[in-house]
Parts: sequence; C-alpha cells; structure tokens
Amino acid sequence: MYNFEYEDIYDVSEHFKMDFKNSGVMRNGIIYTEEINPIQVNPTTLNQIIQKDEVDEKYLLVDKENLKKWTILKGAKDIIRKQGTPHEYHFREGAIAFPDSLEKPARTMLTSEGSLNRSTHVIQDPKNKCYRLLTPIETERINGFPDNWTNTGMPQNFRYFCMGNALVVGLIEKMGLILNEIFKEEGN
Repeated sequence: MYNFEYEDIYDVSEHFKMDFKNSGVMRNGIIYTEEINPIQVNPTTLNQIIQKDEVDEKYLLVDKENLKKWTILKGAKDIIRKQGTPHEYHFREGAIAFPDSLEKPARTMLTSEGSLNRSTHVIQDPKNKCYRLLTPIETERINGFPDNWTNTGMPQNFRYFCMGNALVVGLIEKMGLILNEIFKEEGN
C-alpha cells in the first residue's frame, strides 16, 4: 500500500511515481496496489446450460417483423441527437452478438431478460435452427439456481425479472469461501 494523497485523477496522472502492480484502486486519494494471481476457471458456456429437449414454441422468434427489430436492436448505432437548441451529440452503441454464441458464457442478465430489448439473450436453437429466447429454466441455470426455482406460480416475466436481479450463486459462494480464509489468516 502506498499512502499518497491526490486531489483528483488528473493530479494522479501528472504526479504519480511508483511501482504499480497488476491490480489496484484509489480511494479517497490513497492508492492501494497489489500483485494478484487470478484463479483460472473454465467458464460455463450457453451450450452447457440450454435445454436439450424441444422448447415451447412461445420462445421461438419466427415473426419476420420482430426479427427485423431484433437485428436493429442488437446492431451498432451512430445517431445524431439533439438536446435543446442547438446542441447536437452522437449517440453510439457497439453491436451485441446476434445470435449469442452457444460456445461462450452468457452475458450478464438484466431484469428485462425475455422481453424485446437489446440486452435479452437470443440463441439459435441447435435442434430446429430457429432463433429463440432463453427459457426461464435456462436463466436459472446461468445463475446457478436449480431448475424451476422461480416456478412458484408467478408470471413468466417475473421469473425473468428475478433471474435478472439475482446474483450468480457460484460466484458468491466462492467469494464467501475466500473471505472466510482471509478472516482466518487475519485472526491468527
């Protein structure tokens, strides 16, 4: 830990001189830096969590007009917008994979998962080759919950909302175990 007081990030940029490790943070003008050895873990891919049996056709995206909307939502954008007069600015977004690759892990889910929006996962179903949404069970699997954990009688959009609002069980468990080890070491 280095205890240097800086006014702001510009001040750090102009006057900072020290050996910075591969990880660090500045908090209240104090810089903490540490050499970290990350734990390598093989990620779970979408292909590992998707349901292998036929899924209900309500998850399929077969309407051509909706497919056009999905393509636009997922695509890159550079739009000139006006804010007041005469201020103009560029609104830019990068493209999101469409469809999501089954060979990669899922992206972070939002509470709007399952609805027609940019962040919703869309995959190509391996069986019928149609584009489709993830099922509530698949979203539960992404977060490490048991199948049908949210199947309590609530509407389907609430099930998506719950999973978009949830923490990934396995990550929280790992963090808890590591924190327990740290606390044990500090207690000695």
